[in-house]
Amino acid sequence: MSPEAVAVLAAHLFAGADRDIPGVSYAVAYRLGEVQSGGDIVDVYEFDNGAVALSIADISGKGLQAAVHAALIKYGLRAYASHGLTAERAMRAMDRLYLENSTFEHIESFASVFLGLVDPNRRTMTYASAGHEPVIIVKPHEPPRALKPTAPIIGVFDDQAHLFRQETVELSPGTLLVAATDGVTEVRNADGEFFGIERLIRCVERCRDLEPKKIVDAVVADIVRFAEAPWQDDVALLVASFV
Repeated sequence: MSPEAVAVLAAHLFAGADRDIPGVSYAVAYRLGEVQSGGDIVDVYEFDNGAVALSIADISGKGLQAAVHAALIKYGLRAYASHGLTAERAMRAMDRLYLENSTFEHIESFASVFLGLVDPNRRTMTYASAGHEPVIIVKPHEPPRALKPTAPIIGVFDDQAHLFRQETVELSPGTLLVAATDGVTEVRNADGEFFGIERLIRCVERCRDLEPKKIVDAVVADIVRFAEAPWQDDVALLVASFV
């Protein structure tokens, strides 16, 4: 598949990612790397009952294979969450669906996935993270902290359903969530040094009082300055503020 076609598919998967949702202010960024894999997704989706699903995923492979699997995850998670599944059960179901559909032209695939289900009435987010890092929570007057994965990556083993679990965090007004794909943390500079999660956390802490769009812009600017050259992998970033 041509790089232009990959770019069109990737843009389609991010379409609508800038809609306004009551109670959640957010911004996203997506930049194709030189490899143009097309395997990153970010999705923010509001359900009829006012609940909100936040998801981000990084799919192995590139081109049409990665784009097909990215669409499978994006819309699969939406469907499972809209039918009332918990984050844990939705991720478990997604793992099963992915295992059944992840071989494309005899090439197997896997993915790291984060799904957060926001309850605006309780001001909580229940999340399942299938091997996905980094996801950072910043609460007012507290230092940023990284959320640890709650499950292995999806699409690998048939017998890992029992390993999936979920956690819940409180979302006091002003809480930030910052989620990225490893294209952010694994950007290298001329010396071969990784950008890393610690630089990302420092940037977020420096900008924590800004609106999400400005935080996204600041992170992207830091990556550009650090890399000093085009990066290889795709970069996807989500910043959400809960009001």
